[in-house]
Amino acid sequence: MVVTQTAADTVAITRTFDGIEEATHRIIEQVGGMASVIRGAKYAILKPNLVAGRSAETGSTTSFALMKAVAEEVRACGAEPLLCETPGTEFDREATYTILGIEQFCAEHGIRLLRVDPEGGEADWVALQPSSAKTMRHFHMPRILQEARLINLPVLKTHVVSTMTLSMKNLMGILPRPDRRHMHAFDIHQCIVDMNLGIKPDLNIVDGSVGQDGEGPLYGDAANLQVLVAGRNSLAVDLACCELVDVDPRAIPHLKLALEQWGKPWWTQVGDDPGVIKHFSLPPKKRLYNTAFQVMFWLDYPYTLFAKRGKHMVTTLYKTGLVGTRPIISAEKCTHCGVCVDTCPLPNVIDLKALKIDARGCERCLLCYEACPEKAISVAGFSGARQ
Repeated sequence: MVVTQTAADTVAITRTFDGIEEATHRIIEQVGGMASVIRGAKYAILKPNLVAGRSAETGSTTSFALMKAVAEEVRACGAEPLLCETPGTEFDREATYTILGIEQFCAEHGIRLLRVDPEGGEADWVALQPSSAKTMRHFHMPRILQEARLINLPVLKTHVVSTMTLSMKNLMGILPRPDRRHMHAFDIHQCIVDMNLGIKPDLNIVDGSVGQDGEGPLYGDAANLQVLVAGRNSLAVDLACCELVDVDPRAIPHLKLALEQWGKPWWTQVGDDPGVIKHFSLPPKKRLYNTAFQVMFWLDYPYTLFAKRGKHMVTTLYKTGLVGTRPIISAEKCTHCGVCVDTCPLPNVIDLKALKIDARGCERCLLCYEACPEKAISVAGFSGARQ
């Protein structure tokens, strides 16, 4: 991990004890400064991890303080910061933005929110065909990336499907949903490697201020790591992250494939050398869950032939309230205090009289569960199930 090479192969590690914004400015300087990233471009795409309406404090979502500091660095170089991210297919983009307060955040900090068509189309997307791709031979990236720099801002966390999600995996959120469907249906691990052949971030900053351990990426255990990891080589950055949480990168299928197909990258480590910060527990292998999840994406191909544009099999199934992580109100424990209704950021989701949560409107942010003073709300589902 400590081999002398060029600045482009630098991996920087810094702790966030003095604040996430301060640490972000510091780590950008350690990897050569934002000017060396922007290189005269007019735009910089900020690609966070906003997979669902779960706050950064849970370790699910990229820290707003990190995004704010990166945007400041971009503007200081004369470029415009744009935020581009579409949540998981089972979640509604606008509802996720509402829960997280993305529009207000972007307005307050001079970041343009880029709403690309999540279903694809020539207006917003351009096709890529990496010559050495093995499974995902044809996919798309936002057209604006042809004239913009890409700053990848993932979270250091586990993932029940891909085992961990770091720099390489985080790029999925910038693809249109048909491409993401292909990845889930046909060997997601090799597809992640193939995707990284066509889309190469100009800078990665992994947010480990609060990561997520166990059954991530949404409902695992928050891990107060207080660290940022940055670099331009996505694989090198991800390998450094694995060392910090004592994970063998070959236990992560897409990292194992990348090492086999590309070889191990060399890089220079700068900044802090904290050693192992926390021993991460990887998600247990749930073959039935993973197979069922994959089958939903297989079935989506015929389903979308008849469904309204933008509707997908996984979305429809989750909205039935029969599958997926979902809150349930206990009639025996509920005192009708109304805290859950006041806490829910979406309208008409919780019916306090009937003690029902409308699965069609619920985005499973679990704010109601976390806020209930009587612990009258439990959470059912395959991943992160709680009682």
